[in-house]
Amino acid sequence: MASKKTTHRESKTQVENSAQKLKKEGRAHQKGEIISRDELEKRGGLTGDPTALLAVYLHKFEEGEAHVNYSKKLKDLAEHIYEKEILYIPKHGGYKLMEISSIETELSVIRRAKREQLEEEERQEKEKVSNRY
Repeated sequence: MASKKTTHRESKTQVENSAQKLKKEGRAHQKGEIISRDELEKRGGLTGDPTALLAVYLHKFEEGEAHVNYSKKLKDLAEHIYEKEILYIPKHGGYKLMEISSIETELSVIRRAKREQLEEEERQEKEKVSNRY
């Protein structure tokens, strides 16, 4: 009797592993994809300094007007913006989708600058009040 090279159980795991591998490879290829300006225009992406757009998102998020998975974490907001696939950065003669970590970093920098500005304004108001008396 001829024996099979793989058992049913082994072949099933091989199929599952190859399916998982395809999913991972597909995502990795999309994630690092560099596109042309024409493709960028088709997708409706934004280039340049993302600070203004991220500041608006952050402002709406902190006021509770941006509903992101019922969470108040900056990471979830960054993931929400990333999933919209609108922010692109110039890379190697083309454009690449801005990564979640970069978006989160930009958001935290904007938040920190905004808080420092508010603290400075409060401190100046206190000085004005104390100078009156």
